[in-house]
Amino acid sequence: MSEVYYLKYRPQKISQLDLDYIREQLMALLTSKSMPHALLFSGPKGLGKTSAARIVAKVLNCERPKSQPRKNIEPCNKCEVCQSIIKGTALDLIEIDAASNRGIDDVRELKEKIKLAPSSFTKKVYVIDEVHMLTKEAFNALLKTLEEPPEHAFFILCTTELHKLPETIISRCQRFDFTLATEEEIIRSLKRIVKGEELRVSPKVLNLIAKKAESSFRDASKILQQLSFQGKIITEKQARIFLLQQGDSAEKILLALSLKNQTQALKLLDQAVKKGFDLKDLIRDILEKLRQFLLIKYQVAEEQTRSLDFNITEIQNLISLFDQAGRQLKGAVIPQLPLELAIINFKCKEQNAKSKIEIKSSKLKYNKKRAKINDQDNLNKWQEVLGLLKKDNHSLEALLKSTEFKQITDNKLIVEVFYEFHKNKLMIDDYVALVEKRIKDVFGRSLKVKYRLKPDKISGHIA
Repeated sequence: MSEVYYLKYRPQKISQLDLDYIREQLMALLTSKSMPHALLFSGPKGLGKTSAARIVAKVLNCERPKSQPRKNIEPCNKCEVCQSIIKGTALDLIEIDAASNRGIDDVRELKEKIKLAPSSFTKKVYVIDEVHMLTKEAFNALLKTLEEPPEHAFFILCTTELHKLPETIISRCQRFDFTLATEEEIIRSLKRIVKGEELRVSPKVLNLIAKKAESSFRDASKILQQLSFQGKIITEKQARIFLLQQGDSAEKILLALSLKNQTQALKLLDQAVKKGFDLKDLIRDILEKLRQFLLIKYQVAEEQTRSLDFNITEIQNLISLFDQAGRQLKGAVIPQLPLELAIINFKCKEQNAKSKIEIKSSKLKYNKKRAKINDQDNLNKWQEVLGLLKKDNHSLEALLKSTEFKQITDNKLIVEVFYEFHKNKLMIDDYVALVEKRIKDVFGRSLKVKYRLKPDKISGHIA
């Protein structure tokens, strides 16, 4: 299997760092006469924080000739030190994942070992990833280490959530903010891959990928690699079809969930997996669409896509479920399992917590033409029934508000429904019993409620 582009073409020199600001600031720092003993790299994932940390480790320890001008501090990438860092075999470059080693015992162990001199490097470099995950006690122990580090120790702290770091830790480090990449910076990184892989890609394709990557170098390289599976020549048409298919999968899955069709949503996910879609990208597409729906509900954004039958509570539930699935992707033994569970759990919530979920058909975009009601008294009484049902069950009352009261005949109360999936839900035994009970309370006699699909409406389906 070919090596992942993001790892294969990760920057190995300062000049190769794709974020202009970081490249310039690191160069200025590393060529200056004074060096801090701790750096803090903060910013979203996929912007090159770890790559930059390894480059700094090489700069501090590279066995470049002493005669080399001070301003030329780029690592040679050929000496034993540089090669050991590139290959991941360097004993004096200690990379710690704070998400897994977050306790005080781990930091105490670090504090004890830090006293030992480097085995082959000039500086022993400690890179602590996701440092915000450390416990309060661990932060206190780390602070003491940062305040009085041995001469040979150098720290690089990396975080995606700067606000979770204590001010005392931040104040002990020189801070570098990895801001979201521009499209130009993304394209620069892609060109390095295109050249190395001898791909034939037009500028328009690179622009499409840069837009889709949403400021992440890692995601951009993944998209390019997926497109390269089709061959060395990547056309604009291929890129548009691929990116459109990813978006379509997200929208179709959400449409299935809006119709409460759990089985269909799982089938659509399975199709996306078989087509080789990147699951992280799929989750991001789903979350972005849900975010847009949420902004539309609060009238912050204008509606530009098809409206789905979700209320605010359901959108929030879905965002929570798919966000959790995204966080679980990395360690999942079966890659698609977190997404499958998100789909299933949303369905379960809808079934088991009906009283908490309002299904408001007013979210669906269709034109209602109310028929004239001959018996205004019966219509008024029907509105009373809805008022009582609102106190009994919000979901049921919301469903009935999307229907049309027609008439009472042969001891039956006729209600027309605009969508078949609404009709199927209204015909649940518990719902029918509750409606008929309230009808008797208001009308003073027993009437069977009969739901029929409006003649000019067809059942909703997913293409």
